[in-house]
Formats: sequence, C-alpha cells, structure tokens
Amino acid sequence: MKQEKMGFWSCILMGIGSIIGASIFANTPIAIKIVGGHGIIIGFILAAVFVFIKSIPEIILGISLPATGGSYMYLSRLVHPVLGAINAFTQLAIGVLKIATMALTFSTYFKYIVPSCPEVVSASVAVVVFTIISCFGLRISSLVQNICVAVLIIALGCYVGLGWGHTEVTITEMITDTVQLSALWAGMGIMHGSLIGANVLVYSAEEIENPGRDIPMAYLISTLFTAIFYALIGYITVGVVETQGGMKAVYGISNLAEVSKIFMNNGMFLFFIAGGALLAVVTSINSAMMMFARITFAAARDGLFPKAISKLNQHGAPVVSLWFNSILAIISIVSGYNLDDVVKLTSIPGLFLTPLSFLAVFTIKYKYPNSYARRSIKTPHWLNCVLTAISIAACLILGWYVFGTMEARHYILMVVFYGVSLVYTIIRYFYLKKQGVSLFSDMQSVYKPWEEMEKDAIAKLGDKAIMKN
Repeated sequence: MKQEKMGFWSCILMGIGSIIGASIFANTPIAIKIVGGHGIIIGFILAAVFVFIKSIPEIILGISLPATGGSYMYLSRLVHPVLGAINAFTQLAIGVLKIATMALTFSTYFKYIVPSCPEVVSASVAVVVFTIISCFGLRISSLVQNICVAVLIIALGCYVGLGWGHTEVTITEMITDTVQLSALWAGMGIMHGSLIGANVLVYSAEEIENPGRDIPMAYLISTLFTAIFYALIGYITVGVVETQGGMKAVYGISNLAEVSKIFMNNGMFLFFIAGGALLAVVTSINSAMMMFARITFAAARDGLFPKAISKLNQHGAPVVSLWFNSILAIISIVSGYNLDDVVKLTSIPGLFLTPLSFLAVFTIKYKYPNSYARRSIKTPHWLNCVLTAISIAACLILGWYVFGTMEARHYILMVVFYGVSLVYTIIRYFYLKKQGVSLFSDMQSVYKPWEEMEKDAIAKLGDKAIMKN
C-alpha cells in the first residue's frame, strides 16, 4: 500500500480550506448577536490570537512526535489511557455534529440554486459525496481541497470588494466602539470555532512530507491569513446591514447570502453562493472527515472502538472510520436539531476538554527526550510548559463565558452523552478482558513509529543523546 504525503503548499491550502468553511457562514450571525455588531472585528482578531496560543501545545506535539490521531495518541501514550478515551468520545461527538452542521449549512445555501431540493436531501448527499472522495486517499482529497480553496478565496474576495462601497460605517468606528467584555469573551468562544481548522495538519502529521517544518509554518500562515479575511467579512456584513437598516437590522442577520443580495447582481450572487458559501462548506466537510475519521481510526486500532473501524483501504484511507462518522452525521441530519444548540454543544467540550491533550507537553520530554530535543522549534521546555499553562487557562476562561450562554437542555445532553460513553467503555473493557485483552494496556502500548524516531534521534544526537533511566 503506497503511503501518500502532502507537500508544503498543500498543507497551507488544506489549512486555509479547513478554517474558511461552514463556520464563517454559520457562526458569524450568532457571534454578531452575542458580541454586538461593532465588536465583530476585534472579536475575530482576538479569537485568532487565542486560537494560535491554544494551538502552540498541539504544534509542539505534532512536530516532535507526528501521529495519525493527534490528541488521542498523545493523551493515551503520554498521559493516561482514560484521558485518551475521554478525548476519543469527545472528538467523535464533535466530529459527527460538525460534519452534520456543515452539511446542513451547505443545504441552506444550495437552496438558493435549487430551491426545490429538500435541505435534508442535499445535506445528506454532500456528506456521501465527500466521504467517497476521502476514500480515495489523502492525495485526491488534498487536490480537491486545493482547487476548491482557490475558487473560494476569489468568491469571498468579491464579497469584500463589492460590499466595501455599500457601507457608511468605517473600520475605525467599529474598532473604537465600546464592547462589553463578557459579551466579547462569549463571542470569542463562538468565533474561535470559526478559526479552528488548521489543526487537521496535526491529526494527519504522519501523512505530511516534512511535518517539522510544514505544520508550524502552514498553521501560522493559514490562521493569520484567514483571521484578516474574516475580520473584513465581519466588517462588510455589519457595515452594509447597519447602513441599510440601522443597528436593529444587524441583530436580525441570519446568513451572509441575505447580506450579499444587497450589493450583488444575480450573476455575482450565484457565483458567491456556488464559489463562496458552497465551496467553503465542502472544504470544511472534506477536512473534518480527514481529521475526525483518523481519531476514530486510532482509537479503534487500540480496541476502544471495534477493530473493524481501523481498516485501511488500498489508498491508505481509514475507509470504515470515514463511513462510520458519516453515517452518524447523516442520522443527525435526518433527526433534525437546532444550529445554535450544536454550536454551543461543540464549543464547550472543545474548550473545557481540549486542555487535557495539552498535558502531554509536560511529559513528552521524559518519555521521548531525544525526539523532543530534535524538534524543529527549539524553544526551552520551561517556556513550552508556561505557554501550555496559558493555553489551558485561556481555554477554561473562554469556556466559562460560553458556558454561561447555555441552557438546561444543553447540560442534560452533555451529561447523557458522557454517561453513555462511560457505560460503553466499562462494557467494552470487560468484554475484551474475557478475551484476554487489556484495553487500557493496549491504549498505552508502545507506538512503533515513535520508537523508531527516538532511535533515529539518538543516533543523530550522538554524545548529546539523552539516555532514559
């Protein structure tokens, strides 16, 4: 089976395509209502700073010990398998709901082109089509992503360029306006989800030609580029609507398509919908499938989920894991749910539980000292620990503000989900134990590629190599 790899530019385009996606269309109206119209620019810029700070631990781990499955692998091998299990279930829920949300966002904009097509049908078809594409491996997926991103940037550029002359509100007015701090933090909690996406590179690190160089560079470039782009889109969205109908109209924004109709003719509007909104969503679906299917794959390989889910096809794609996640997403689509609820339900676990994976930064130096010593970004370990502690604190603070916007049904759904996950894990543990298999031992077993990297690092470091006791 041929191992397919992504190059530097594919990583950048994958990062941009993963970030610019359904979230800018789904989350921007929600964030505007929370943070207030004039806070959207500052909100996106600060959210980008937060996302990059939050990403530092992931980048450090990704360039030191590349692994398909990302945070699950780091938690189960470097911290404790129980935390790995929590991460696997969290990412499974987030992944399924994100794919479903993206597909439904796709259907919302697709109806502008084909009004007679039911949203559930177009959303489900979108999931199936991109699952099939993902089954052909990373090279095909990244090629499709690269083409889509190029057209997407042009379409969103048209939104900014054409809308610029239709707003009487200046950027300076928006930036200098007073914004309530608690609302800004809560809005950032939603907006940070719109800027997350480049971490797909960490979860596919073993499938990148030069992860030590490409992951941090692509992460920085794609996040910075997208943050500026998002701030401009936010400015146009609020500015145009406020100019037309005042601040009251700003709080009534439901999607960007309605705003674009104000300053686009029919031809440009259709291009924006097809090349902007629809491609933004499909690039998100594509990258989300790549990322979350690989987490499920890694957990199944260890036995947490049925082993059949860890099967690879001839293209090196986790085909069963892809279809497993996609079928659950389609079930979610058909069942119907409230988009605002899903945005909050996926933001909270991400903000409160993602810091668990950061704990691996504190232990990696002692478990794989030489691989860690040879990482491409050679910041001192103490500084990495400080930055990680800051990332954890930022996640918890932001999560607390988002938590304050939740309702009783949100808490109940989360408690039920983790309760069911706990019961499943207990049943799975004893089922495997009867077969002579120790689930948690397998989840923290030696990962051969890391052992080989450590041996290679020892050989290259020579006398400077660190020998574990």
